[in-house]
Parts: sequence; C-alpha cells; structure tokens
Amino acid sequence: MSLTPLFSIIVPLYNVRPYMDRCIRSLLAQTYRQLEIIIIDDGSTDGTGERLDYWVQIDPRIHAFHRENHGISETRNFGMQQMTGEYFTFVDGDDWVESQYIDFMVKAFQRSHAEMVACGYAIDPRGRSAALKQESGLLTRKEMINRVLKLSGSVRGYTWNKGYLTSVVRKHRLRFTSDLDLMEDQLFNVQYINVSRFFYMDTVPLYHYVQRADSLVHAFDLQKVPDTVVANYRILRELNHTNAAEQSVKKRPRRPKKRRKYRKTDLTI
Repeated sequence: MSLTPLFSIIVPLYNVRPYMDRCIRSLLAQTYRQLEIIIIDDGSTDGTGERLDYWVQIDPRIHAFHRENHGISETRNFGMQQMTGEYFTFVDGDDWVESQYIDFMVKAFQRSHAEMVACGYAIDPRGRSAALKQESGLLTRKEMINRVLKLSGSVRGYTWNKGYLTSVVRKHRLRFTSDLDLMEDQLFNVQYINVSRFFYMDTVPLYHYVQRADSLVHAFDLQKVPDTVVANYRILRELNHTNAAEQSVKKRPRRPKKRRKYRKTDLTI
C-alpha cells in the first residue's frame, strides 16, 4: 500500500455557477496533494459548464465531464466509474471543505484500517457545527448504521462528509439508486455499511454544508413524499436482510473440536 495513495473526489455540478469557484478553490488548497478531482457538469444552463472549462486549465488534477442532465444519482454513478483512486469521497458543488479534509481521511483510513470514515460538518453561512459534542473513535456496524439513520448529529446519511474504499464499491458493485430524488445517499450508505466491518468517525467539522433556500433538500415538494416512503422501505429491507444473514451465521452448528493426543515430544517443560 502506498504511503500517499491517490484520493478521488467526485463533484457533481448542476446550476451552481455562483458557488462553484469557492468549492473548487477549497479542493485545490488541500494539504494532501495526491488528488484526482472528477467534476461532472450535469447539463447546467447557468454557465456552470463554461466556468468548469476554465478550471480544467488551472490544474491538471481536475478531470471535467459534460453530460446531459441525468440527476444526482446517475451523476455520482458516472463519477464512480471514472475514479481510479484507492479512496474516494463526494463534494457538492455549492459546498466547500477545510484544507485538511482529505488529509484527515487518508490518515483515518491508514491508522484505523476502517472501510468508511466520517468527519463532522459545519452549516453555513453561520458556520455552526452539527455536532452536539466532540467525539472520535472506531464504531461497530450497528453504531454506524444508527448514526447514519439518525436525523441529527455530525454523521447522518450524507455522502459528502464520508470517505469510502474504491475496492468495496467495485467488489460489491454498489451504485446509487436513480429512481429516487431524496434519501438516495442514505440508502447507498446503508448498503455500503452492510458489506463493511470497520468504521471511524470524528466530529471535527471539516466540511462546510451551505444551506441554500432554493436547494432541492429544503424545497418542500409534495410529489417527492413517495420517494421518502420508498427509500425508508428499501433501507428497512436492507437492514432485515443483513440481520437475517447474521442470525443464520450465529445459529449455524459448530463442529466439535477433536481432542488432540499429545506425544511426549509435543510437551514443553
């Protein structure tokens, strides 16, 4: 394993022209330099795509893609198809990160041997931390699931404050569900956690989530209500499937160990 492995950052963009410069500057300012920055313009109509072409000329670590509009899930899936890093994360184009964001994740992966790491986040424009108290350490699968499903705290179901192993996604062929407009990230995280064993979290707020009045998450749309019902059902089904598998392993009868007959030469005095 390399001491400075390549880290892929996947950034979906859709009509974020007023915010994208700050986002990209924060990525280029990372203290960890071994980066692959995959930025996908998902059919923007506000000049986002043209501005992205400017940034490609600034730093060779930026890889730009222009596509017709497919939505956030398919855009993330496309980014995962392009990535070549050992680790990866997601950053929304209207958010930004502290300069130690990737360095934190690389060190957390290497020191804890976790398969998922999570950091805290601040809610802008006020910069208020989402954490109720300072915490850090290893978590069990059950503990990580509980934090991902919790409606408060510094972990939650988002993908943008978490780091992942590319090998886990490729081995289990994990993808975002494209028929959901809400909670698709939470479902992805549950599926990822269910095929992983070790998790690390620290509430230090290294990600800045910019709360926009016009964003998809905050705009209430009655037509999106069925998505939450479907997403919760799929999450519950995923958890039940994993619990059933774990119970099956626990109930499996163990073969009795054969008693070994020692010879005199096996014994030590």
